[in-house]
Amino acid sequence: MREGSRGAVLRVAAARAAAGGALLAVALTGCSGGSGGSGKDPSAGAGTPAASSSAPAPTPSRPSRAEVAQRTGALLTRTLGAGEAEDAAGPGGLMLVDAWPSGQAEYVWETADGRLCHATVGPQVVGVRACLTEPHHPPVGKSGGTSGLFTSFAEGWGRIFAADHAKVTAASCGGEPVEVIPIGTVADDARTLYAVWFPDYTKGEILLTLQRGDKTSRAPFTLGDIGDDSCAATP
Repeated sequence: MREGSRGAVLRVAAARAAAGGALLAVALTGCSGGSGGSGKDPSAGAGTPAASSSAPAPTPSRPSRAEVAQRTGALLTRTLGAGEAEDAAGPGGLMLVDAWPSGQAEYVWETADGRLCHATVGPQVVGVRACLTEPHHPPVGKSGGTSGLFTSFAEGWGRIFAADHAKVTAASCGGEPVEVIPIGTVADDARTLYAVWFPDYTKGEILLTLQRGDKTSRAPFTLGDIGDDSCAATP
């Protein structure tokens, strides 16, 4: 072999050796966490279960009063439209008594011929619906007074009543205040409807404070005669 050729062979061998060293360095670097490696000891964390990536399911939020009223009002309107036309709401429309996060709502309305009706409406069905058989019944008292109309079992136990030519400004049960829910007016605005609610059947009487013009008076209103709880019409 000529000296020139032998020198070329040695140079090629040296280049190959250098390349092999570079490849080995890359391989070693990859195993120790460089490019293409995990950078972790394969035995690290062996036997330790991986943390769960699933989060707890969020608790469904309960609908607001406005949402319940919108859904149940639409359902009641459709139901009345598909039923007997004489029981449909008159010009005054449906009057919302109350709506609850459970999805239930209570309504009262006056028919075109002056009869009063009420309904308890759930998320998907009208549970209770009843109408009085006579218009403006009981007769509107010219000198005022109160009269019971309906009992509701939506979200407890409720009584819907009327005050003629007067407004109810307060109520009490054995001296403790009771919330009175104003509903609306019927009978050409001569009668105002109200409701009171209790957790369960309640017997006895509550004491109403009535405002008529500039005069204030008090009158008992009878709840019923069934229930473990009771009220007395005392201040």
